[in-house]
Amino acid sequence: MQRFGHFARAAEYCRVTQPTLSMQIQKLEEDLGVVLFDRAKKPILLTEVGRRVLEQMQAVLFEAKKLEGIVSADTAQALRGELVLGVIPTIAPYLLPRLLPVLERDYPNLDLNIREMQTSRIIDALGADEIDVGLLATPLKAARIFEKPLFYEPFSVLCHSSHELGRQKRIKYPSLKFGDIWLLEEGHCLRHQVLDVCSIRRSGGAKRRYEFESGSLETLKNLVASYGGYTLLPYLATEHLDDRTKLVDFEKPLPAREIGLAYRREHYKAPLIEALGAGILAALPEELRKARARDFDVLGIA
Repeated sequence: MQRFGHFARAAEYCRVTQPTLSMQIQKLEEDLGVVLFDRAKKPILLTEVGRRVLEQMQAVLFEAKKLEGIVSADTAQALRGELVLGVIPTIAPYLLPRLLPVLERDYPNLDLNIREMQTSRIIDALGADEIDVGLLATPLKAARIFEKPLFYEPFSVLCHSSHELGRQKRIKYPSLKFGDIWLLEEGHCLRHQVLDVCSIRRSGGAKRRYEFESGSLETLKNLVASYGGYTLLPYLATEHLDDRTKLVDFEKPLPAREIGLAYRREHYKAPLIEALGAGILAALPEELRKARARDFDVLGIA
């Protein structure tokens, strides 16, 4: 109900009838002696006491699930089960094709339910126990979220072959201009890394003829190839480039982002998450596995 704000939609999600759901909620309210939902408002909202009751229920369910992890931690079943994984869109299409064959080979009893989400949605979903773990750019520094850094992924400039940046052997940050860069839309941490750390600023004199912000790096790659301009690509997204484009590295230290796993502290599925992390590292190109933070200018995500 908190998510849907409507009894019919909540009942459909729970695969029960609306009268059944309404009756069960009313019975719970009678047993507790409080009103959990304010039905006079549209959408239906939790009352203040209802919010506190829901938070405690989620905590109780979370702690109860940890019993499974305690029982299985020292048995052969520790690496058997399902993980619900949230992955940001700038990682999913490039890492998953590498990762899934590794997991199938090394962890055949690990089942993944994968959802592509932006960073803010992953954080919310972790807090609501909708997913078990997120794969995203870190550090998040979010309350009650544990982070496990995995690797560092450097950036390069992708430009049209006729672009002035393509004539440079190595790119310097001041060479990047706002006027012809293609960006991801708001909500992608990669957008903020490009704008803030590389000091690209919208100025009054930088008028763009065309303004387009995409949710897909592949769309940006196609725009660079067919129209011109440039964008920044993380390492794993630099395969299968168009012949009309050119990839140019930055001067050292190379800008890079930290990629890691995020999950709730003392998670009851910790063995499965550790296995996932090991699988990700095994799926990476060797140069990424060997890279260390000292090799890069590691970008923040805010």
